[in-house]
Amino acid sequence: MSTPPPSPYQPPQGQPGQVPPPPPAYPQGGQPQQQWGYGAPGAPQGQPQGPGGESPKSFFAALFDWKFHTLITPKLVSFVYLAFMVLSALYWLFLVFVSFAAEPVMGVLVLLVGPIILLVTLAFFRMTLEFYFALVRMSDDIHRSQGLPRS
Repeated sequence: MSTPPPSPYQPPQGQPGQVPPPPPAYPQGGQPQQQWGYGAPGAPQGQPQGPGGESPKSFFAALFDWKFHTLITPKLVSFVYLAFMVLSALYWLFLVFVSFAAEPVMGVLVLLVGPIILLVTLAFFRMTLEFYFALVRMSDDIHRSQGLPRS
């Protein structure tokens, strides 16, 4: 019977129980590492930078960027959520008025249960937007860390 190959997750045979230390969170100078898209050399601190260090494009330039080098999801997600909140509240008010006009008992029911349904709907819509936003940010971080263009 042959012995199985050593697992990469187990320490070598000569050093039982020893695990290599994790990589340092900070470089040797004690300064945090540079975040992707911020703090490019020679740029003012806190200003977002595009790929290669150029300044970000305007909304309309990013909207018509057919090579998808500029992402507009981070710019649009807050406006989409605000519009959904306003339209949902207006829809609930419309349902309250229609329900009271049709039958008062139904109007009271919609008046009492409607806000709960509205809050649950807003929570799920918010989670969906956060999922897509995180997906776009992860993709952008991966492309920037590998030095690849977004094409």
